Amino acid sequence: MGLFRMDKARRLIIAGNWKSNKTNTEAVALVTDLIRDLSTVKEVDVVVCPAFTALSDVSRLVLESNIRLGAQNLSDAGYGAFTGEIAPGMLRELSVRYVVLGHSERRQYQNESDALVAKKAANAHANNLIPIVCVGETLAEREAGITERVVETQVRGSLAGLTAEQVEATVLAYEPVWAIGTGKTASSAQAQEVHAFIRKVLASMHGEAVAKRVRIQYGGSVKGSNARELLGQPDIDGALVGGASLEAKNFVEIIRNAI
Repeated sequence: MGLFRMDKARRLIIAGNWKSNKTNTEAVALVTDLIRDLSTVKEVDVVVCPAFTALSDVSRLVLESNIRLGAQNLSDAGYGAFTGEIAPGMLRELSVRYVVLGHSERRQYQNESDALVAKKAANAHANNLIPIVCVGETLAEREAGITERVVETQVRGSLAGLTAEQVEATVLAYEPVWAIGTGKTASSAQAQEVHAFIRKVLASMHGEAVAKRVRIQYGGSVKGSNARELLGQPDIDGALVGGASLEAKNFVEIIRNAI
């Protein structure tokens, strides 16, 4: 980030969460454009997280590129009688590197708890997958002045049982629920404040050295026009992008504005 980023110790990571969007054909078209437009980007870890139905074909395309593959969920178990679940070995075979866990939509619609997220994160690490663990408060919680209490509970609960080494290798994503898909974005000051608080919580859990090395993304209506200011904050180490990752031009703009 040149002039904008004070701390270069943590490498930026920008991930596109496509959610339940893009057919396999559409996913292939999108990632083909991204491979072309981002071929010279070396300063940022770029990740795309398609739906499970598109992972196989997207995997083949990105394998020799500078784009890494992520999945949107993972079972807390392995192979076996778990209808509808995805075992980590299935993802590993497709060269998946990252997996999004505990997204607010899964917490809300599938009633996922911090304890379940922690089990999934442990399962990811046990299978050499990097979890992107999401935390964030609702609008009601922010207005009630309990943002820090909510976020701390989620961080501690969702990382419970992980070793210091595993926590250091985990990516956290702070996504205020009120800013996801709403067009509202936390100001750079608001986002930085919570990111710094999360790092403080991590330090209390595993020490300053570990906390300083954990990458913490911001998510919530990130777009090209606000990416530079948000990602220039000292404790913001990337972005988990939703809607703006569904069009190559918009996603590329965010990444270009981050370097």
